[in-house]
Amino acid sequence: MEDIFRPEKIRDTLERMIDNLPGFVYRCRNDQYWTMMFISEQSEKITGYKPEELIGNKVVSYDDVILEPYRKYLHDRWKDIIAKKEVLTEEYKIRRKDGSVRWVWEQGRGVYNTVTGELLYLDGYVVDITDRIDAVENLLEANRKLVEANKKREEALKLKSLFLSNLSHEIRTPVNAIMGFTEILSQDGLSAADKQDCVEIIHKSNKALLGLVEDIVLASKIETNQLKPHLSKITAGELCHEVSASALNKARLSGKDNFVVNGVEDVCCKDVVMFTDRDFVNDAVIRLLDNAFRFTEEGIVQLDVSIDKECSSIIFDISDHGKGLSDEAEANIFNSFYRADVPVNTRTRGAGLGLYISRACSRLLGGDLFFLGNTGQGARFRVVIPVIPLK
Repeated sequence: MEDIFRPEKIRDTLERMIDNLPGFVYRCRNDQYWTMMFISEQSEKITGYKPEELIGNKVVSYDDVILEPYRKYLHDRWKDIIAKKEVLTEEYKIRRKDGSVRWVWEQGRGVYNTVTGELLYLDGYVVDITDRIDAVENLLEANRKLVEANKKREEALKLKSLFLSNLSHEIRTPVNAIMGFTEILSQDGLSAADKQDCVEIIHKSNKALLGLVEDIVLASKIETNQLKPHLSKITAGELCHEVSASALNKARLSGKDNFVVNGVEDVCCKDVVMFTDRDFVNDAVIRLLDNAFRFTEEGIVQLDVSIDKECSSIIFDISDHGKGLSDEAEANIFNSFYRADVPVNTRTRGAGLGLYISRACSRLLGGDLFFLGNTGQGARFRVVIPVIPLK
């Protein structure tokens, strides 16, 4: 029978057992380089370096294999472990011979002279845990995305509830008016003047209802990227005049005599021919003015028109004397279906789509819509439309 207890047999058995481990075992000096005295064959699988390249720092030291941000930390940890004669357990990154970076887990301890207690060397075990770390990071990322998705879903549900509440009111108001005054019209004995009043109210309510439907359709097109600008040639001066004329007409139709337009005649670069969608520009500005008129009971609403010195952008500033915006409203005012005034009241009714559509129209032209802040007497918004010259 073979003597399995002979020293060389024991050594062979231990070597085979060590080589079957998923990681490598080592014995090193406690010096600046972790100079290897012994390291098992698995070192090549994990670090890319063969044992003979690491032993005695022949090609590279193990300290050089460890990524620089972890080196001082590990030296400090080992110093503390040795002082307390404890076991080190750490995770850190190494750079393989091929340049790739891997995560490893190390466990080790000091070996001491049984008589003097002097530290002789360090023994330990290192295994690649990159797959485990990646799995954990992927799980954390998936969890983060799930939390974010749930948050967005909750916000969407809240927004949907708010939208349905607003929409219900916005639809009921004109529909009730149409139904009510249509019934009145069917009664006998109405004077011609009363009939005319009923017809005007029905017409106004019908217009409001159609406007709401059009806004919802526009918002839907924006959400699905179906709203596209139709570019045409126009001079910067003509565009400024068109927008100011539309604004003045809006003020007249709204019965507002507290509206002021400044700067149209003073803009520079009037003759620059540009490409833009004049309907988008008008829509963006008029919707802002509509808000300004609805929220301004006293004071003026003002439109300031200008072109920057480089003739690269046309700027429309809209200021009102309304109540301004709260911090919450400022953070959400450009979200679809968000209303700054809750609960809804008759004077400021709306579905909360005006600013959302205005910003979308501006951005589709390469510009933007900004809230410049509360002025102390109301709010101020800015529409910026880039001047894309005709080449």
